[in-house]
Amino acid sequence: MESFAIGSASNSTIVRPEAWKLRLLRRALRKTAAVAPSATERWAARRFFTPRRLRRPAPPEVPGLARRAWSLAAAGQRLAGWSWGEGRPVLLVHGWEGQAAQLAAFVPPLVAAGLRAVAFDMPAHGASTGRRATALDFAASIRAVAELTGPPAGVVAHSLGGAATVYALRQGLRAERVVLLAPGAEPLEFAWIMAHALGFRGAAAARVVEGIRGEIGGAWEDWSVPRLARDLDLPALVLHDAADREVPFEHGRRLAAAWPGARCVRLDGLGHRRLLRDPGVIAEAVGFLAARDCALAA
Repeated sequence: MESFAIGSASNSTIVRPEAWKLRLLRRALRKTAAVAPSATERWAARRFFTPRRLRRPAPPEVPGLARRAWSLAAAGQRLAGWSWGEGRPVLLVHGWEGQAAQLAAFVPPLVAAGLRAVAFDMPAHGASTGRRATALDFAASIRAVAELTGPPAGVVAHSLGGAATVYALRQGLRAERVVLLAPGAEPLEFAWIMAHALGFRGAAAARVVEGIRGEIGGAWEDWSVPRLARDLDLPALVLHDAADREVPFEHGRRLAAAWPGARCVRLDGLGHRRLLRDPGVIAEAVGFLAARDCALAA
């Protein structure tokens, strides 16, 4: 596994939840837990799969390029999708509480490289239908889009979309190359983080985490992304900021270390989302997908 640095600390950006809303929610949960603890814990477990959605989601806009809009049934919902170009498809996969428009900056370079950029909103995200979604719904959606477009030349996936891409690959997705941007590695860690963020402690937090596992099914180790990546045999590039406060760099590093032949690029000063617009990151990713050497990694 190699490591390089792209970006600068002066470009750092951190996205934080609104603290006052979280404090109000914790206060309300303490009151309800005092009279109905089991119901409160079940509600908290379900919340793990309920994303916040923009009121008016914006479709991806790429000046100068013709866009085709389409829709597709997947994971019990209707997905909204768009594509640009005429070459082999590259799937652009957003993360939790994201949307396709976040990856629009990848479209012009992909089209210029002779590839077809395909972006879509996941269930319960953006312009797609639904109110709840799991990483398995993300994975099912990725496979459904690949069935529509044909086997992709590559996948560019951000955050939870990275974990979902690994799940989809283990479930039969055929792709030639994969770029994962700030991927999460261990769902169990995020389940504990959410339980504690909502104010649950001790046995109550453990019951919330168990409720989350029950929604997904199986055991937590079944969904460890590095564990699932050990048997993958396609080239992979992981790009992750060293100071990412939403998905720690260690997640990307562990995933790349477990994936045979994967390479990890350490970013600096780009946070969890700014890397989606950074020209150096985009050049690195598109060069990798097009099987070209990139000066930034030379």
